[in-house]
Amino acid sequence: MASSTDTAVAHIVESFDALDDISDPIERYQASRQAGAAVDGRLRSVRQRIALELKTEGKTWREIGQIMDGVTAQRAEQISRGR
Repeated sequence: MASSTDTAVAHIVESFDALDDISDPIERYQASRQAGAAVDGRLRSVRQRIALELKTEGKTWREIGQIMDGVTAQRAEQISRGR
């Protein structure tokens, strides 16, 4: 049985498959750049909320950094500010 994480990731990946439906390669490239920018912004926001939630739960910036792929405490705090 797929976890909620697996299901969410599968939905995101499927949405990228729609780019292949664009026949013109120039338009497909432009759409891929627009999608990339939009995804980057949304992921930044998601990660910011996660960092803030973990901080609210009492975790230190160091612990949060370790959870977030081993980034420094300073980087974890930056992420919490949307940077």
